[in-house]
This record gives sequence, C-alpha cells and structure tokens, in this order.
Amino acid sequence: MPAPCQPPTGCRSVLEVGRLLLTLPTFVSSSRVSNAWLPLCISVTPLSCPGFNLQAAQISQSVETTDPDEYPPERFSQRAPIQRNHHQSSSQEPAPILRLNTAIREYVRGTTNPGLDPPFIHQPEIPSSDEISVLADGTEQEVPVNHITGAWASKQKYLSDHYALLREDGVAPLRNVVSELKARPNTLEQDSVEQSQIYEKVFIVGLTFAHGGVAAKVTFSLRRTGKKIIWEQSKRLLQGTLVALTPADDMFQTTCKVAVVAARPLSGVQSNPPAIDIFFGDPNDIEIDPQQEWVMVESSRGYFEAYRHTLKSLQRIAMESFPFAEYIVDVEQDVPPPHYVEQQPFKDMSSVFQSASRNYTHVDILSGDWPTDATSNLDASQLDALRRILTKQLAIIQGPPGTGKTHVSIVALKVLLENKRHDDPPIIVAAHTNHALDQLLRHIAPIESKFIRLGGMTSDYEIIKPRTLYEIKQATKLGVVSGGARGPALAGIRTLVKEMQALLKPLTEGKPLDEDVLKAHRILTEGQCKSVLKGAEKWVDTSLPDSMTTAMHKWAGEELVEANRRTQAEDYGFDYEEIDLEYEQLKELEAEGKVGSSGDDDNELLRGERLAFSEPWTGREGRSKEDWDALLRTTNDLWQIAPESRGPLYRHMQQRLKEIITGQMRRLMAVYERRVTELKIGKWEVDTNYLKESKLIGCTLTGISKYRALLHSLQPKIVLIEEAAETLEAQTTAACFDSLEHLILVGDHQQLRGQCNEQQLQGEPWFLDVSMFERLVHNQVGFTQLSRQRRMHPEIRRGLMPIYPNLEDHPSVALRPCVPGMGPLHTYFFSHDWPEDTDDLMSKVNRTEADMVVNFFNYLIKNGARTKDITVLTFYNGQRKLILSNLRRHANLQGEVFKVVTVDSYQGEENGIVLLSLVRSNEDNQIGFLSVRNRVCVALSRAQQGFYIFGDAGLLSRTSRLWLKVIEVMSENPRRLGLVLPLTCQNHQITTYAKDPGYFHTNSGGCEKACGGELPCGHGCVLKCHPFSHIDVLCHAPCNRKLICGHGCDELCYAPCRCPCEPAGRNPSKLQTTTMAIPSFPSNSDAYRSKKGDGSRGRSSPTKGARGSPGQTPSQSPPKEAYRFLGGHSQALMELTPEAQAFRDFADGGYVAADAAAANSAADVAAKERQRKLDADNHAALFGNDEGDLMTTSLVPRTNELRLTTSRQVRDGTIRNVYEGSYSSLVAGPSGKKQEPSLLDLD
Repeated sequence: MPAPCQPPTGCRSVLEVGRLLLTLPTFVSSSRVSNAWLPLCISVTPLSCPGFNLQAAQISQSVETTDPDEYPPERFSQRAPIQRNHHQSSSQEPAPILRLNTAIREYVRGTTNPGLDPPFIHQPEIPSSDEISVLADGTEQEVPVNHITGAWASKQKYLSDHYALLREDGVAPLRNVVSELKARPNTLEQDSVEQSQIYEKVFIVGLTFAHGGVAAKVTFSLRRTGKKIIWEQSKRLLQGTLVALTPADDMFQTTCKVAVVAARPLSGVQSNPPAIDIFFGDPNDIEIDPQQEWVMVESSRGYFEAYRHTLKSLQRIAMESFPFAEYIVDVEQDVPPPHYVEQQPFKDMSSVFQSASRNYTHVDILSGDWPTDATSNLDASQLDALRRILTKQLAIIQGPPGTGKTHVSIVALKVLLENKRHDDPPIIVAAHTNHALDQLLRHIAPIESKFIRLGGMTSDYEIIKPRTLYEIKQATKLGVVSGGARGPALAGIRTLVKEMQALLKPLTEGKPLDEDVLKAHRILTEGQCKSVLKGAEKWVDTSLPDSMTTAMHKWAGEELVEANRRTQAEDYGFDYEEIDLEYEQLKELEAEGKVGSSGDDDNELLRGERLAFSEPWTGREGRSKEDWDALLRTTNDLWQIAPESRGPLYRHMQQRLKEIITGQMRRLMAVYERRVTELKIGKWEVDTNYLKESKLIGCTLTGISKYRALLHSLQPKIVLIEEAAETLEAQTTAACFDSLEHLILVGDHQQLRGQCNEQQLQGEPWFLDVSMFERLVHNQVGFTQLSRQRRMHPEIRRGLMPIYPNLEDHPSVALRPCVPGMGPLHTYFFSHDWPEDTDDLMSKVNRTEADMVVNFFNYLIKNGARTKDITVLTFYNGQRKLILSNLRRHANLQGEVFKVVTVDSYQGEENGIVLLSLVRSNEDNQIGFLSVRNRVCVALSRAQQGFYIFGDAGLLSRTSRLWLKVIEVMSENPRRLGLVLPLTCQNHQITTYAKDPGYFHTNSGGCEKACGGELPCGHGCVLKCHPFSHIDVLCHAPCNRKLICGHGCDELCYAPCRCPCEPAGRNPSKLQTTTMAIPSFPSNSDAYRSKKGDGSRGRSSPTKGARGSPGQTPSQSPPKEAYRFLGGHSQALMELTPEAQAFRDFADGGYVAADAAAANSAADVAAKERQRKLDADNHAALFGNDEGDLMTTSLVPRTNELRLTTSRQVRDGTIRNVYEGSYSSLVAGPSGKKQEPSLLDLD
C-alpha cells in the first residue's frame, strides 16, 4: 500500500487535498504545480485518506483528458450507442504517465527556408481571395503539363507540377463561378453556365468559438434557386465545401472572401431562413458586421475538401526524403526487395501452403526455395502476385474483374501480420472510398480483429464501428501524456475566447452604443463623452426601459432607426430541387467533409461557446466618412450638432467601432488559429499511443493525407492501397512516408480512373485522371496480372475479350444457373433505334428504353427473380433517375428496394443479374460516355449469372472500335444479339419475342398459351400462361356464394362477400366459414404477388370500391380487358389507390410533409386522449364509478327488454348477435330504442 501522502502546505484537511486534486489540471496547465507533484497526489488511496473519493478524481486529472468536449455524448449519435467496457477507466489504479511522442509537433511545425524552398511550399492551405478572383477578367490559368511517359526532370518538378494540377482542379470550379457572377451579377441558378449555386441576402448573425476555429453563423436566401431543398439528399453546402462571399453591392468587382463550410446541421438548413457555419479561409478576412449584406456562391462541380489535405501532404514531402523516387520519378524498372526482407528473408508461409512432407514455417522467399509443388487455395497467377507482394519494394498487382485481387491482398496481409515483429510499426491499408475500405476491413477482421480504423464514417456498426479510434478511446483510457500540448492549447483558447467576447460585447448587448465604449476605442474624446452625459441628464426617455437606454440614445433621440437588415423567411411553394446525386456518392462526399481531429469526433468541431449578434439600432445614411470625421474633430459638445445630423453621425460612429473591432478580431484570430494547431497536436499526441498498439490501421486515401502527421509519428514501413488505379496520382504520392520500405498497389487500370472536377484536365496534355498505378504499368515497371476469373458465366466473360484477351474462367463459373424466364440466354444485346432525349439537368435519357428495361425487370420478378439480385446500370444519371422513378411507380413493384446506379459508382461491385441501359441513339453519331474504355470495361463485368444490354448496336458499331469488337463477339455462335428480346416460358419451354415495351402489357410472364388451370376457389384461370402460383391470382369470376341471409353474393370472387339486401357500406362475411380462404390483395394491386420475392411484399385485405372495370356490374363476368396484363397487373386495375399514391409520393421526397402531418396527427391524438381522460374524471366525479352505481343499474337495459335483430359472422368464424333494446333516462320516460346506452340522455 502506498504511504499516506502529506497534504500540501496550507491544506488543513483531507477534503482540501481532494479539492486540490480535482483542480490540479488547471494548476498543471498554468505551470503552477510541477509535474513531480502529480504522481505524488494521485497515489493517495481511500485507505490512506479516508473520506476522499479517488475514483472521481482519477482520469479527470489528466491534462490531456479533462476537457469535456473531447468526446461528444451519446445523445449526439444518430445510431444506437456502442456498448463499451469501461472496466479500465473505472479501475482504482492511477492513470499511468505516457511518454510524449515529439514527432507530431516536429512534423506540424516543420521548418521551411523561403529562400531555397520551391514556391509551391508556401501556398496557403485555403485558396486566397486573389487566387479565386484574379482570373475573373477571362485570362487563362497556366497549368503545367503532366508527363506520363518517361522520367521526370527532378523530384521537385514532379511534386510542384502535380501540386499545381491538383490545386487547379480544386480551385477552378469556384473561380469560374466567381467570374460568371462578376460578369452577370443577376444570374439565376437555372441560367448559370458554370453550374453556380447562388445564395443572396446573406447575413452574419453570430460566432462559435470551437476547437476547430472561430466559425461565423450565416443565414441566407434561396431566391435564386427558386425551389425547396431536400437537404438530407442534397450536395449543397456540405461540410468542407469551398464558398466565396462578396458584398451585395459589389458582386465580386473589388471584394471576394473565401470560406469553408464548417457545419451544415439539418436543424439549421431546414429552418426558415436556413443557416450554416463557415470558417473564413484567412484570419484577415473575418467579418463581424451583422448589418452587412453578402452574396455567397459555390460550384456544384467541385469539392475542395477532397484535395485540401493531399495538397498539404505534397508540400510536406517536398521538405523530406521521398522514398521510391527512383521508381515514381525516375521510372526505374528493376525493383529490389524491401530492406526489412533482405535483413530477414525467412518467413512463415504455412497459412498459404500445405504439404504432408514439408514444413512451410521457415521459407526463404528470396531464394529458389519458393514452394512450387505444394497445395494452395491460390491459382498460379495469384501465387505469382503473392510472391511479388512479399519480395518487391514496389509491388503492382493488376486484377481484372472477378480475378480475386482483394483475396490476394488479404492472403498477403495475413502472411505479413504473422511474420510481424512485436516492435514493428502498424501496417497501413487504404482504399479510395469509405465503402471500399469497409469491405476490405471486413475481410481483414477474421485474421486480425484488433485493427483500428481512422475516421468514423462507416456504415458497418457491427464489425467496423467498434474498431474506430474514437470507440477504442472511449472503451480504454491509456493514461496521461506528460508534457503534451493539449492542456496549454485549451487554456490559451479559453483565454482568447474571453478576450474576444469582451471585445464583441457592444455588438451583442442589444442596446444602443455606450459612450464609454466609443471613448475606449478613441472614437470620441473624453470631453465629447462628458458633453453627452451632461446633456443626457436633462432628458428622460420613457419609450425604453432604463437597461436599454444610454446617454448616446438620448442624444440621438428619434433619429435612431430600427436596424432590421436580416434574412427574411420565404416560401417557394411545393417545387423541390431535383436530386442529382446517388445516395452512396452523397454519403462519400459527407465523409470526406468530416474534419474532426481524429475523424471520429466530428461533433466536437463546432462544440463551443456561441455568441449571437444583436444590433437593434442604427442611423440613416448621410454624408461621407471624411465629412463626419472632420465634424468630430471640430466639435467638442455633441449637443451642438443639429438633431437631423445625429442619426447619420451615430451610424458613422457605429461603423467606425465595427472597423476597429474587426481589426482587433483579426489579430486575435491569427493567435487562435495557432492555438487550434497546437490543440490538434495535443490530441494526436494522445492518439498515437492507441495506434502504436495496433498491428494494422485502415483509412481512406484522403484520411492518409488528413492524418499524415499522426501516421508519420508511427514511422510506418508497409502501406497497401486497394483500387489504386482509381485514385489520382497525387493521392497515392501522399502515402509515401519517409520511413516507407514497402508499397503495395492493387487495382486495374483498365477499369475506372480517378475523377476530376474539370473535364479538360483529363485529356492531353494534363492527363490528371491517370493514376500512378497506370503510369508505372505503361512505363514497364514490373507488375503481375491475375488471369483466372471467378465471377462471370463464360458467356458473359466473352464480352470482355476485346479488353482482356487472355482472361480465363474458373471451372465453377460454368455451373451458374440460367436466369428464370430466359432459357439458355445468360447474356443478350437487345438493339433498337429509339431516339434519346435530354432532361432538365442536361443529362441524356431514353424514355422508351427506360420503359423496356422496367418492364423486363418486372418480367424477371414474375419468373421468380428477387429484386435484390438485379442491378440496373446506366452511363447517365438522368437515365438512372428515370428508371428508378418508373420502377417505384410500377404497380407490381410497390415497396421494393431497387439497385439502379451509374457505372461510375459501381466499381468493385457485382450482382447476379445486371441490366445495362446504354441510352444513346441519335443521327449525329455521338455516344458520349460510352466511348470511354474504362467505363465500358466496368459495365461489361458486373454480372455473375445474367447480363442483358439495351441500346443502339448500329450506332455503337459505327462510332467505337471497342464496341464493334464487343458486338462482333456477341454475334458469334451462340448469337446473343438481335432486334427482339427472346423470352422463354418456364412451363412449356416456348420462346416468345418482345420487340417493344407494349409486348409486356399482354404477357403474364409465360408464353401465349392459355393457362386453363383451376384456382383454389374452384373457378378456372383465364390468364395466359404464367410462372407464378394460382394462389397468387385474383379471381374475377362472379362469387354467387350463399350468404347467411339466404341470398347469393353479388361481388367478384376475390372480393369480400356482400348481400344485395345489405345497405351500401355493410359487408358481412361469408356463411361457409370452412371454405378455403382465397388469397386477396387490394384491387388496385397486381393480380398476383410472387412468393419468391425479398419478403417485402406482404398480403393486404381487399379494399372497397374497386370491383373490376368501370361500369362493370357485379353479377357479370369481367370483360377480357380485365385480364390483359401490364407488367403483371390487370389493365382495368392500374389506377393507384390513395395509399399506393401516397407511398409513391413519399418515395419521391414527400416524407417531409408526411413527417409534419404525422406530428400534427400525434398531437391531435394526444389532445383527444387528454380530453377523454378529463371527461372520464368529470363523469366519475358526478356519478361515481363503483359497481352498482347509476351507470350500471339504471342505464343498461334488462335482458328481457332486448330483441335480436341480426347475426353477423366475424373473421374468427364465430357468430355475433346484434340486439336492440330500450331504457329509461333518470328523469324522463322511455327515450326510444337505442343500440347503445348514451350519456346524452342524462339531464
């Protein structure tokens, strides 16, 4: 047991020692107590100091962990909170002192030499106002050429040119918008050529002093948009978006201020007017005038946040050693082994090779000892790829579609982890997107469960979320970092916040200016202030309370006017902005924009003290600034100034004050930014202790740049990048830490390239979309190509022969089953000449082709395919939205979830059945995106079982050599191309041919033969041949069953029975309760429901009022048209019910109004329930509620007074009798016959 501690000098009791311990972090952070006292104090135990609760004072004593804002509370989470084990943090052992890793602060504070460093190193992180507006006169920006063939001149030339290319791609979209608004200030969004998004009547209404910086809260108007925004699905003003602001009366002629969106909370943008928070890019740009009106713009094309951290990384690499420059810059083709492998070439390979005659736990992977005859789950090309990964400093692995490149990566990582020494740094794995990273980490989890994911934007809440750095920090407290930067940084920020709040106090008090404030800022002299006070003593202002009245207010009098310049609430009707972004793409952008210190603590970014501006009074505009300054210099007694001039003079002094405060705020902001950087260093100094305990760290490529200082402190040796051919070269370069010994690039340059904001930068001579992977492969740097695919049926794979002539099939793919309803056709190209069109957003669409795809989709569902097994691909976002809308509107597909995506967002994905809509068909021989080889490669390689193409084969064969070769392959035996779509009946194996969408109107999913089968009700099936069960068919024959009243039912068979003698609206059940129940659905629904669906289609009860075709009498057989099917639905029953229409509107974005209606309904129900309880309480007070009271003894009629009127059969088969009776009120006589006793008769 530790010896009892002695209280510090001056402490008279143990409680005072406790109070000192609880306040110790403050003393430590201010250097009042030495670090030597900390372990002495926390060694106090409950036994040595009775009455002191050590548990309450343990972890909170850490300078680095005392701040309550470090971890946001669970209530800020959008999902259920992760269950954590806090056993370590609740232990009675004191928190250990952790060693400080100084590498982080050395990295962040890296020194530069302005005289010798290349100029790009000193470029600001956020583009300057000059950079955005300097080219608004129409001059061209000079952009360096990208050399993709041969070696670069030098390391610095390589880095500076890629920096300039990437920065131009990130800045150009906003610069073009500013240029457009400067030339045409009144441009509306719908008229913008540069895809500008414009917000006017912007006002700064407050500040937030956050750990990420000082953010300005702004409100704005959507007038130039003219539509409501569905913010949950909108890309507008995402966190991290670059925006430009200009005074409303300037419109970028002289002033342009650049800012970054700091936060876009839904509660802010969904308010009226909407509001967001922004960080000004330069401390000297911050503005605090709540009366200044601004215009704010952004580009819908660019997203600077994705480039911001990569640009910083390139600047840093220029100041340090550049590993692998001999391959990346000089393009050397001979790649040696990693240094750590040369030191120890013997590796445990037992997880890869199995043999009864040899032990593979000690294999020399650099010699000829590599196993060649052992059993392995990898094929020959995969083993070659594995050998390259393990034995080359720079390993490049090309994996065509379905060849298992990710599997090879996992096997290689398993070998590397099994041979990793305990003191080796973690292996870093990265991917281009959060989605791809999560997929990779899910494969890694079974072989290494103790990985850490940097960045919290994961959709996997079971496997990945608990392994994010934030969740691990919450579950495990490692201790205190001695000498860390976090405590001093927090103390400095708190001091600055108080100073800023005091400085801004005149703008937040909500009352006229005080003369003392004007004197303190040297706007008025002491004599002028005394004159104001002396004169004000003679005046009494009863229009305002004393707390709101100042001497200056009395002096200005009625010349003060209300300062009501603010954004007003607006209403743009019911038109919503069209969503032009896929959900997955939007989520990826949101993830890129999260700029929390560790990627897991994003709520902390804008958690801090908030300050709202309140400036209710001002004066009218008057003379020039110089005139008022001259008047103040020559006037000592302000009461001598004419009353009509006092208001304008007050306004002048108000503006002078704000100018002075703004200048002082800008100086403080520069200091605040330095404290923010120190705070980031301090947090990373804590984080590095968690990361170094892990064997593997996963993050996106943007994450590598964002957390480069943190990862650099670990001195990583091995980096593996998945989908490396889909990333821009600069993003891969950022992963080259100066400690790197082994870089593994896995991808396929034949598939999607990286995406650029400016399309012109993708072509010659800039080639910005060419990845490092592709450039090195084309320059003959060694790589290995996988050759055996395990995804596509051979019939589908042969369409890739023009791209991968040597791609082989694994035997298993030939066993894939046929697609139901398509006979032996695993693939088919349906050719047409239906003309294309253009939607409102200038995206290409083909409406007839979309109808064909949707009807064919429904045909597959009828034949037993599941919606989750079908993906619809297209090259155009307009066509994607059109097909998705038509699928949601299809009566047979209500409630389903569809996979309709663009080719660009489906890299790395696959599905059983893929329908490809090509869209383009015109007389101009233009095919647009269809000419891009990489996109075509992805589109042709996503299907496993069935692949069906819809497009104009003639146009493609005339305009594209690649498509000509694909069409030639599909025309060979077996021929899989034609002007009609062959469909094969599952019942009779008869093939029919669909030539247009109208064919499916009369098709029930089979052939043209009549079904002739018997329905469960006993009637004959009048449909054509169909693959679904008769139990799913609605029978339209007359019912004529005998009811309990003796009459025959006059309804159709599928509908609930109704007697002709019953009044309209009464609907008794059938008499024969033992009759087989006939499955029934709403009459607006399809005549069947497939039981092989995803389970999302449930059965519902029939609805009244829709009994076949309009005008059809119940006793007649329905006309033939009632059995003509459109996508499996009766032509006569295609009208949607209000419920179906409501669902469709809901899916199209109507949930906003639905949520409001639901809230109103809930409030109404609650009000009625309160009223019911109140009525019950009042009744009980009047009449009592015990047994035998008036309610039961006087009002309920006696049995012998009841008369049976009718009997009804209820659903469970029992008979319910309905009686009539009479009763007497308490005062009056008999009140007549009633079916229920009523309180209304109580007088």
